Parts: sequence; structure tokens; C-alpha cells
Amino acid sequence: MTQPWFQRGHRRMLVDMHIPDWDPAFLAQYDPAEMVRLYQRAGLTSVMFYTQSHVGLCYWPTTTGKMHEGLRGRDIVGETLDLLRQAGIDACAYYSVIYNNWARLEHPEWRLVMNRPANEGSRYGLCCPNNPGYRRFCLDQVADLLGRYRFDGLFFDMTFWPGVCLCEHCRRRYRDETGREIPAVVHWCDEAWCRFQEAREQWMLDFALALNDAARRASAGITAYHNFASSLANWVSVGFRNAAANDFLGADFYGDPAEQLTVCKLMTNLSAHLPVEFMTSRCLTLVEHENNKSAETIRMQALATALFGGAMLFIDAIHPDGTVNPAPYESIRTVFDEMSRYEPHFGGCPVEDVAVYFSGESKMDFADNGTPVADAIFKRAYPHRASVTGICRTLQEAHIPFGVITRRQLADLDRYKVVVLPNVLRMDQEEVAAVREYVRRGGAIYASRYTSLTETCGTRHDDFLLADVFGCHFAGDDLGDVAYLKPADDRLREAIVPQNYLGHMGRPGTLHAGAGTLRLAAQGRGRALATLTEPYDRSWGDLGTRNWSSIHSAPPWRDTDAPAIVAHTFGKGRAVYSAADIERIDCAAHRRAVLALLRDLLAGRQSAAADAHPCVWMTVADQPDRSRLVAGFLNYQKQLPSVPLAETPFTLRPPEGKTFTALTRLPDGQAVPFRTDADGLLHAAVTDLDALALLAAEYR
Repeated sequence: MTQPWFQRGHRRMLVDMHIPDWDPAFLAQYDPAEMVRLYQRAGLTSVMFYTQSHVGLCYWPTTTGKMHEGLRGRDIVGETLDLLRQAGIDACAYYSVIYNNWARLEHPEWRLVMNRPANEGSRYGLCCPNNPGYRRFCLDQVADLLGRYRFDGLFFDMTFWPGVCLCEHCRRRYRDETGREIPAVVHWCDEAWCRFQEAREQWMLDFALALNDAARRASAGITAYHNFASSLANWVSVGFRNAAANDFLGADFYGDPAEQLTVCKLMTNLSAHLPVEFMTSRCLTLVEHENNKSAETIRMQALATALFGGAMLFIDAIHPDGTVNPAPYESIRTVFDEMSRYEPHFGGCPVEDVAVYFSGESKMDFADNGTPVADAIFKRAYPHRASVTGICRTLQEAHIPFGVITRRQLADLDRYKVVVLPNVLRMDQEEVAAVREYVRRGGAIYASRYTSLTETCGTRHDDFLLADVFGCHFAGDDLGDVAYLKPADDRLREAIVPQNYLGHMGRPGTLHAGAGTLRLAAQGRGRALATLTEPYDRSWGDLGTRNWSSIHSAPPWRDTDAPAIVAHTFGKGRAVYSAADIERIDCAAHRRAVLALLRDLLAGRQSAAADAHPCVWMTVADQPDRSRLVAGFLNYQKQLPSVPLAETPFTLRPPEGKTFTALTRLPDGQAVPFRTDADGLLHAAVTDLDALALLAAEYR
């Protein structure tokens, strides 16, 4: 059976072409033949190329909109497609929705109506997918495009809400569906608000599916996917449910390595098919046009994607006249040549001992309650994401095999030895029941702060819905911005030495603004691993008050008996609950404390481990069709280029009932010395780890 295009190769590029046409020189020198020569020079297996852009102008002779005047009627879409076919490179079309300047200017009635800063004084024209005219326009354009050309895939960009639209069509649709008006303020403990947010997410999914349907009616069997990047932003954008509109997940990100680590693991477990696609610019950011990332940076971003078996897509940008700088294509070729050596060894089922639960319904902040809807803004940071990123960073640095999961894995929680619920701000009854039964059957969980206190419908309960599992009870969230956790358990106390307390500072304007601690009831079934210590006063104070004890800080002052971290046995399983979201705090003592808690829950059942510097990323995939585990090691240091590591010792546990028979380094097949112990664990070392190393541990 022939593989779909996105599974035939992992080396991809996109050249941004968001170019207007008010100057006749714009795109006048665009040459599809030269571009395809550069794509070949870069060693690509597929190309995503523009058929239209955020500007809204089309690059084919469309009958449904306006063609870019700088092309003077030249069909560069058809030319590019023919040349890519001749070069043996798969072709994916790019089409922008929601962001469409031409449509917004030609049809002001199609505009997305929201807060002034997002809709005025901007280069971007935003259109509402609930507007019948704009919706019909998009569907007709897709039908026109795919009725003319046969692409391998179609990528829809910007299928998300940039803000809360309050146009007449959104208001009418909500009124028709619910009989209600759109709420005036954001409030996550209000059923009316939560119902409206649910509707917004469903509307965008409906639009994405309608675009897919239009594409497949015009071109049967075409692969369709939507930029998933905005799904990780806050509630304003779009939810994880939009993954259902994607044949596979692809997204562009521009953050730090921890972001790439988190999103690659998330998309791998959420995507309908693999590989997922990680996209990023070859320049420092998208707003840069000349300032390149270093060669080592793009190398490590590509090899990090390879570590997860993903596809790497680099984004370049066209010069306004239609030419590009050819030099970066040579650099990308060097990176892709290295990456291609490992491609035959991608695949398999990730070995994940710990599951980090990323809640699509917790991409919000209770601090936003009371905000006027018109003032709601698109943000990439929110409390739950900070906790997810923090725990992922800690697990990576400790070389504990982990994955990032969503509600898609609720029926498969038994696959994981430990499930982490990092400050999951909103949960529904299905999630609560799945977690409770997982622990009852013998699973282990770590949960923090607001987890299970508020339902997705808006109901804030008087106690945790999982209080019986946690072994403790909610008593309030009135502790202010500073609190301390004092270990009551020897292992936890030793883990944070030389500190005596875990300081939890969430004061606005500080490094971890938004972090916090809940007050727990003194009585509970669980065993207190740490207790609450308070500062002199819960409020910060000022020059005229006498409620503070130190001018710069708020030191610990009053030890209490109130539990702050609790361990509890429930059914056949175990739970650890922390009243503070300690996993989000980027501090060595906090990381050691979290690791002490997780390792206790793992109870020596770790499937893989490495005695390595924290900069080393480690993954393990089981490939039962080849009777082997593939262990990957990436030397990703903060300061690049990375200094090679002489020796990285590691262990692997074989699948149940299997015995290791050989260990080789990929792709050359060189034998690697190893030994197995009485428990069947393989002990070996990676030597001279420069960047990426893959080792195959064969078993029978």
C-alpha cells in the first residue's frame, strides 16, 4: 500500500509570501523554476507553497477573488506544481483563513468585530467565519483552487479566533443555538460564560471541518490539516478538539527548547497519524527578515524533531521582489542530510512511564474573571501551561520517560505508571471518573493546586472532586501571593537541602507571577509530606502599613499544622497532591522536590534511565515489528555548539517476557558493548555524544 505523502519524507520547507501588490515591482521577479532548484538544493522531500496569503491575494488565476497584480496573470501555482512533480518533491498547498486583508477591505461587513487594539492599527485584516458571505467565499475559493490542481496536501493557516468576535452573525448564531445573549464578561465560574466558550470552540471546529469537506469534494482523498500552533495559546484561540479536523498535526513555534519538547510530545500523542510536523523560521523570529539563527540552532531544532520521529519544516520568507537569498538553503541541506541518516529508524510506540496531562479546557486563568469580553486578549501564557512546561522540563532533565497526553488517552491511562495533573484548572465528570478509577485499579498520580476543584461547566465546588483520591480537603484560596511549604517527610526534606522551605512566590511582576498555594483543611485521610508556613501577613503592605517583616521580601514567619503536600493510598493505587503548583517554579529545590515525589510514585519501575547531564534529551520507542527498542539521545546544551559528551551511561528495561540480544548504534550498525543484570535491565553507554545518537536494542 502506498504511503501518504506526509509519511514518505521528513524534510520540508515553506517560503512565506505575504506580499501586497500596490507596487508593480512586488513579486515581479518570482521564478518558480529557480525556487524549485533551491528546494532540490535543500534536499527536501516535500514543499508547502503559497497559493494565497494573509494579504488575501491569489497566486493562481482565480475566479473567486483577486489575483496578485505583480504576477501579471502568470499562473505560478500551476508552474510550481508541475516543476515539483518533475523533481519528485511532494507538494502541499498553503491557504490562509480568518486572516485575509483583501476580503476584509473589499467586504467590511465580513470583519471580525472585537476589541479595538486587535482590530485597528494592524496590518492584519480579520474576517469572521460565522459571516455567511465570508464562509461561502472561503469554501468557493478552496473549491476553485482544488478544482484546478492536484496537490498532495492542503494546509490551512490561522484557523483560530484572534479574539472574541461580537459581530451580529456570532450574536445571532449563539442566540439561535441557545436562546441566550453572549455574556458581557469572562467568568470561569459562571455556567453562561462556560457555555458560550464551548460554543466558540465548536464553531471553529465546524468551520475547519467545512473547509476540509470543500477540499475533498474538489479533490478526493487530499490530506488536510490546520495550523495547530494557536491551540496552545489561551482560551481565546481554539481548543484541542480542533485536532479532529487534522489528518496529522503540524504547527509553527518560535520559543525555547522546552516549548519544542512539550509540543512535540503533545502532538505525537494527539495526532491521528504520524509523523507530526514541527515548523519554525530560519530567521530569529518571523518579524526578522535577514537575521538568521545560527547554523547550530537550526541543526539542533531539526535533530530535536528527529528525536521524536517528527517532520521538520523550516520557514523562509520571500523578498518583496519575489527573490530569496539562496545561501540559507545550503545550510538547511547540511542539516537535512544529517537528519536523513536517521529517518529509516523513526517510528514505533513511545515508551512513556509518566503521562503529563495537558487539559484543553484549562487554557485560562481564574484571575481573568470579571474581564469585559471585549477586552479579552489572545495570550500564549497561562497557569496550566506554565505547570505543564515546568514538569516536562524537570522530567527531561531527569531522563524519566514521559509523554504529554490529553483526554484522548483517558481510556488508556493504565499504560502509564504515573499520571501528572499539573494545576488542571477545569475538569469534567468523565475526566474525574477516569482518574479515580485509574488510581483505584493501581495507578499513581501527582496533582497540584486547583486540580478537580472547578468543573468545565463553571461549577466551583466546596471541595475537590478528587478529594477522596487526594486524601485532603480544600479550605480556601485566600493565602495571597506568598506562601511556604515546610517538609515533614525526611526524603522531601533532604531533597531541598540547603533550603528549609519551598518558597512559593506568585506576586505580580515577579519571576513566577500567578503561581499560588491553596489552603487545605487540617484534617484528612492522607499523610502530610509538607505543611504550610505563612509570611508575616498575606498582603504585601507598603510604606504606611506595619504588616510586613522585611522590606524586599516576605520571609517565612508562622509554621502551621495545615497540610500542603499530601500522600494517600486509594484502592490499589497512590496519590500525591500539592496545594502549590511547585512544578512550575524554575528553582533547583522545587525540581528536586518534584522528582523525589515522582520517583517515589514510580517505585523503581522506570523503563529507562540515564546517568547524564541535564542537557541530554532521552527518548525510547518500541518497534515490535523489528523486535527492538530504539533509544535516542540528544546533546542539547544551552550554549551552542554543544560540547561533545565522552560517555552517557544508560539503562533499558526490556518489554515484558523479552530478553535483550544485541545493541547497535544507528545508522551504521556498529556494535555497542552492554551487559544485562539479574532483572534483565540492559546497561550500556553512549560514547562521544556530539548531537544525536540512536541505539537499537534488539530483543527476543
